[in-house]
Amino acid sequence: MNSHDSVQSLRIGELDYAIRDTGDPNGRPIVLLHGLMDTGASFEPLVEAMQALAPGRYRYIAPDWRGHGDSDATHDSYWFPTYLLDLERLLNELIDGDTPVTLIAHSMGGQVASLYAGTRPTRVSNLVTLDSLNVPDSDTREVPSRYRRWLDAHATPPSAKVYDDIETAASRIAARYPELDESTTRRLAEQWTAAIDPQGRRRIRVDPWHRVPLPYAFRAAEAKSLWREVSARVLCIDGGDSPAKYFCGEAEMAERRACFTDLRHIVVDGCGHMLHLQKPQAIARHICTFLDA
Repeated sequence: MNSHDSVQSLRIGELDYAIRDTGDPNGRPIVLLHGLMDTGASFEPLVEAMQALAPGRYRYIAPDWRGHGDSDATHDSYWFPTYLLDLERLLNELIDGDTPVTLIAHSMGGQVASLYAGTRPTRVSNLVTLDSLNVPDSDTREVPSRYRRWLDAHATPPSAKVYDDIETAASRIAARYPELDESTTRRLAEQWTAAIDPQGRRRIRVDPWHRVPLPYAFRAAEAKSLWREVSARVLCIDGGDSPAKYFCGEAEMAERRACFTDLRHIVVDGCGHMLHLQKPQAIARHICTFLDA
């Protein structure tokens, strides 16, 4: 999966989805699911590392979630269960229904993948989460504020973020993800933004409605109920230096991982949240070892 690979369009429900499909067309299918504000293109270094370790073994499918990158946007609220529906429709279109898939998913993508694996246990043979499963439980005290902000957004819709140039966009990404080197933040700036005028200004390629909180929030008890239904083998890889490790306490994270019947947990020291971009070779080795077991 290289940056010059063509991005195909696939109709998923009411939207056109952008899909990167590479590797061996007859290989074992792996679906890579990116996180919030990201695109499927960010998996390029990981896919290249996995192809070097296991040439010709896998088929890699990396969509842009709705409202991200080259996929269509709704320009309205993004309800979380819809991501599961999109994933199911994508699998139905691209993969034979009797073929279980491997899901490799980062951050928000890991939340989607893990809930889907519990909803459709027979569709997922292996689940790899990258710095995920760590969304804090919802605080009921915030419900009134969430409802008000959601209503206010429909009266005054959010606008897309615009940067003066690609260097400014790259510097913002570097500030958020200090674990990444300069070439990686530059590449992400190119993937995450698009030019909007001759002066070089760049618009972020994510529907601003993703920044609007929904009236309801994540409920850990409901997620755990689905995680207990997962029959797939699970590998959780977390970054030792990721700020996400502070989202939930260690005891809570251990309780969440205990919901899965067959789980291995790895912490990669020195890695931040974007661990698959920071150390793609190391992450690829962990994943290939897990899939070969």
